[in-house]
Amino acid sequence: MLIPRNVPITLRLTLFFSVAMAVVLYSVSGLLYQTLRDQLNTKDVNELRSTLQFQQEIATTISERQGPQEQWQKELFEFIAEQDRLSLRIISPEGKIWSQSKNMRVPVADYPAPTANFNYSSWKHHDGELHEKYLITATTFTLKGHEQWSVQAALNVSRNNEIIENYWARMQIAAALAILVFAAGGYWLARRGLRPLRVMSQQIEQINVEELHTRLASERWPSELIILARSFDNMLTRLEASFDQLTRFSSDLAHELRGPINNLISAASVTLNQQRANAEYQETLEAIVEEGERLSRTISSMLFLARADNSREPLKKETLNSEVEFRRLISFYGILAEEKNITLTQRGTLTFSADPLHFQRALANLLANALHYTPAGGHISLQSQRDNHGLHFSVIDDGEGIAPEHLPHLFERFYRADESRSSNENTGLGLAIVKTIAELHGGKVSVKSTPGKGSTFTLSLPDTLSLSKL
Repeated sequence: MLIPRNVPITLRLTLFFSVAMAVVLYSVSGLLYQTLRDQLNTKDVNELRSTLQFQQEIATTISERQGPQEQWQKELFEFIAEQDRLSLRIISPEGKIWSQSKNMRVPVADYPAPTANFNYSSWKHHDGELHEKYLITATTFTLKGHEQWSVQAALNVSRNNEIIENYWARMQIAAALAILVFAAGGYWLARRGLRPLRVMSQQIEQINVEELHTRLASERWPSELIILARSFDNMLTRLEASFDQLTRFSSDLAHELRGPINNLISAASVTLNQQRANAEYQETLEAIVEEGERLSRTISSMLFLARADNSREPLKKETLNSEVEFRRLISFYGILAEEKNITLTQRGTLTFSADPLHFQRALANLLANALHYTPAGGHISLQSQRDNHGLHFSVIDDGEGIAPEHLPHLFERFYRADESRSSNENTGLGLAIVKTIAELHGGKVSVKSTPGKGSTFTLSLPDTLSLSKL
């Protein structure tokens, strides 16, 4: 049964319940009707058969004790004359109608040929508004002197037929009324059964931004709704976490942008208040350029993250070599490492598939972070390895390490483990970008750190080249 999707569940259940009850009621009533019809028909047939057998016995008895052969027919006919349902016609051996009942309506030609076994058929009579049904049969009586007399019998079963038809009509009316009652009861039961769903819907409607902490699974629900309540609670948990993250992100973004903008305005305002020397103008312009570059880096990072969040950051994967990529990074950051007296080394060679620009940016952010927090005389190692879980590219330093309480938040946007050591070059988005790049490639980024001993940041990517060879 096709039902439009916009039909309420209550009406759907009511319709299904009504259809099911209609099928059951009409099936049962049809079965009862057919059973009653068969029973009444069997009763009529047995009555017709037993009547003929009885009449044959009477005819034989009367024929044997009477002198004149014609006398038994008169006595037989007088014996059954008063029966209103049974009609008889007696035909002599010469084929002449000897006698028949006054209520005999069935023509001679409509009777079947007489047989030794009992056979019957139905015959209907229509005369205006009069409609009658008969069971007819024909047989022969072998009497004294081996005379073969034909007897035609008709049993009026119209009254039984009327009883059956009236029963069927009343059954249809009763079934229709029962279906209406069942439909009303089904509608009431469906509404009562769906009441928890309406209550849940009302509670959901009351949830707003301030009520994201609301949970539905704490209520007592039917077992069918517990899974729905838990799923909705899980969704609320994710929404609450995302909303909190978005709130913190918006606040951090405003804070990050406010500083450089205020610095720009202050530097320009102070310079414009009075005439100054060229050197002061030069210093002011340098400060403005520095703050502008900081704003540009922040906005560029934000644009990248926004495009990645909306799946609009394209990937152009190429076959890369980890040794070549590590050597390129060491060459770029070598001068900075020499200035801080930090040793850069690399180990491992892997061939893999990734977007070269994104991969370089992710490792550059990890290496820049390691250089920032590794003291003079330290050591940083770039390593690559393959295992059953994929490819792993690690940046290992022996710097100051990170406290355990900061590790779960390191890859959040604008999060800094040590605000006092934040510099103008650090936007607080570097590690968040690494996480985004890893997720764009179907991988992840992780960190292990021991305070005072150093940290290990690992970029893990799926081994797509090995999988494609299988």
